[in-house]
Amino acid sequence: KIYEDARDLYKAATVYHQLGIVAQQQRQFEQAEQYYFKALKIKEDAGDFYNAASEYHQLGNVAYQQRQFEQAEQYYFKALKIKEDAGDFYSAANVYHQLGMVAEKQQQFEDAISYYQKAFGIYEQFQDWYKASQTLAKWARVLEAQSNFSEALPIYIRGFVIDIEHHQEFIRWYVDALARMLRVSGENQFDTIWREVTGEEGAGEVRKAIWAARDRFDKEG
Repeated sequence: KIYEDARDLYKAATVYHQLGIVAQQQRQFEQAEQYYFKALKIKEDAGDFYNAASEYHQLGNVAYQQRQFEQAEQYYFKALKIKEDAGDFYSAANVYHQLGMVAEKQQQFEDAISYYQKAFGIYEQFQDWYKASQTLAKWARVLEAQSNFSEALPIYIRGFVIDIEHHQEFIRWYVDALARMLRVSGENQFDTIWREVTGEEGAGEVRKAIWAARDRFDKEG
């Protein structure tokens, strides 16, 4: 009977979690929080702190969506500690990624870069190239927003190369980003940095696409 009660409670926690996701998708944030807190209490009362991390992560997401960035950070840090203490570094990378987004929104750019660097390092280690490319894009975007173009360009190139080799999900986005870098850096510096990052002369077959995007931006002003 005790086992059955515990099992039923755990099923209830799963249901509460799913209800929280539905409410969150419908932007019913207070309702979503209530469901996540119910799931969290069940898991923590049962001593299942590892799976409680998913509730902290979702609560962080809800706070982020409401621009409650300090609250989001607190939830994410709780999730991060649980994941790292458990040795689940891949899941920790997802939290670092979210912390990077929170820091970016608050214009805490050095912190954002640090979080994105940590997330990328883990994604690269686990060969999750989709998330690796996505994280490099955010990292480079932070540098670009600060006009650190010479630092942003090699990060954009690394992300673009990963995208080309593995999934080609963000090619058009990266072409536009590289075109922006080409405009501000000039062809000589662009080619030099490209060669330093890739070991190749010029941008190869994609050169025409990048140069065409640059020309389009020039016409648009």
